[in-house]
Amino acid sequence: MKQIAIAAAALAALLSASGARAQESVKIGLLQSFSGITSLSGQQTDGAVKLFMKQNGDTAGGKKIEFVRRDTTGPNPEVARRLVQEVVTREKVQLLIGPDFTPNTLAAAPILMEAKVPSFVNGAATTGIIGEKSSYSSRTFFATPQLCRPLAEYAVKNNWKRVFVAVADFAPGHDCEKYFVEALAAASGVLAGQLRVPLSNPEFSGYMQRIRDAKPDALFIFMPLGELSIGILRAVSDSGLKGSGIKIMGTGDITDETYLDAVGDAAIGTITSGIYSTRHESELNKKFVREYTELNGPSPRIGWTAVSIYDAMRLAYDGLNAQAGGKFDPDKFVSFVHGRSFESPRGPVTIDKGNGDITQNVYIRRTDKVDGVLQNVEIETFKDVGFK
Repeated sequence: MKQIAIAAAALAALLSASGARAQESVKIGLLQSFSGITSLSGQQTDGAVKLFMKQNGDTAGGKKIEFVRRDTTGPNPEVARRLVQEVVTREKVQLLIGPDFTPNTLAAAPILMEAKVPSFVNGAATTGIIGEKSSYSSRTFFATPQLCRPLAEYAVKNNWKRVFVAVADFAPGHDCEKYFVEALAAASGVLAGQLRVPLSNPEFSGYMQRIRDAKPDALFIFMPLGELSIGILRAVSDSGLKGSGIKIMGTGDITDETYLDAVGDAAIGTITSGIYSTRHESELNKKFVREYTELNGPSPRIGWTAVSIYDAMRLAYDGLNAQAGGKFDPDKFVSFVHGRSFESPRGPVTIDKGNGDITQNVYIRRTDKVDGVLQNVEIETFKDVGFK
């Protein structure tokens, strides 16, 4: 009897230990802009995580999900590097969503690579940062060529053959300028002129006359989310440039829903290429918009940061569930995520098996007022656009 009691106690201890292991936590770092002029992206991050957790619970793969939340304050690589080092070495995060913005992502890459921490890139669009800088990264945002090339083709098809190009003077802007100009030439369009706008304290009014003097059919704009996007569209409207008959177009950053109300009626008629709009006609997106708004309220409006974070959460949960019952293995996690295809609120998405970049639909949208609210209405679809 004594031996049976000992065996029973041992079994109970084993089961207890197994239960404890099953409830071990997985820490996910959230490095986003929660303050400053880009804080609306941070608010979308919180909203998307909150919605996903409500729909799917707070465990994945039998492990409790914990978040380590840090504020990058915007595009600041020194801050991002310090925060990544902190969450990796001190907090021991196993996964990272972020950091946002290209310079922040580049600063983080060597640390994440050395520590073997898989990450989801949700705010950096520059080519060459996925796979090349860190093989542990996957992109749930977009790569610059995906938005810049289709719009050149669309412009020429609509007989807007002479195009002036205005981009922000940083790596993604230079990338977009290159890909748009190449695609414009390939479509037999003509570059009417180009300029680069500094990220800090831009004075847009001086650029408007240069654009008008070039007499283009269209103006193509690439500016990051926030202050620059708002500023240039207002300047285009206030200067009378749009009223002169020049078509205004650009990547979807300039009319992202999160900032669209701040732009106001100056955005009406703008043609953009984008990966997501709340007007996207799918049942999954209608459900996503309805439940997100019910949970988080109508402000800030849902932009592509929210859907990028939501999709990163989906991949994180799926990857963790694939390792249920075992110790977290970063290499197995990356191997599982790379190559995944799934239906997102934005449409079909595939994470490349080779380098973790993204293939997705790109939508040509026109900004209109629908029931008194500014909306990006999809008017054409480029299917399964790659990242190169």
